[in-house]
Amino acid sequence: MNMSIKNSGIYDVPDIESEKERYIESLKEHLSEQRHDFFNLLQVLYGYTQLKKPDKVLEHISEYCRRMENIGRLYNCKCIKLADLLYNKVKEAESVDLKLEVSVEVSFDSAVRILDEVPVVYVVDHAILGFLYVLDEKGMKNAHIIYNLKESSEGFLMEIYCREIREGLSGPVDFTIPEQAIYWKKAGRGVLGFDKIMKYCSDLKLDGKMLGDGTTFILNISKVNKGE
Repeated sequence: MNMSIKNSGIYDVPDIESEKERYIESLKEHLSEQRHDFFNLLQVLYGYTQLKKPDKVLEHISEYCRRMENIGRLYNCKCIKLADLLYNKVKEAESVDLKLEVSVEVSFDSAVRILDEVPVVYVVDHAILGFLYVLDEKGMKNAHIIYNLKESSEGFLMEIYCREIREGLSGPVDFTIPEQAIYWKKAGRGVLGFDKIMKYCSDLKLDGKMLGDGTTFILNISKVNKGE
């Protein structure tokens, strides 16, 4: 995709001031949530300390720092929508005993802002929701959904998959989502099948698809030419 989604004519340009206010309110909300999460973490660490389990203390500290470091890179790059989405998805996964691990490797080049465009965030949102739905339906408790974001000179590659399935620790899983899966019991919202996600990508000329293995979703985003 060698274009700016913002200027594709598909979406109306939002009012800048209103958009800024929404970002500020969203940031305030997540700062409050992170403060709450941090105090919860301290309580857990205190409990493990009382039980004399230093290995659990280190495990929780490492996991928390890794999560905040990765999502923090997106906040620092002003990709607020994508950062907010991933933060929420981590919590959403925890609510059904699944784990979403986020790995972000991007620079501070302004080209990264293309990842915060509405269509990109929409695809990531529904792709991760699809994984949550399928793994929860299959009863794969404590399974790991991996979201990897890497940058190259040409663009950005997002990859979403289940670690246990990729490493052969689980049997084959059918990621076909039935039409009747209108509302997911935990999120209270519709679940979009991967076939529809890929059609959405095709309609907007986004390179998003399930790989041949049927269990790995990728999204390639080309950087906007500097001259555009």
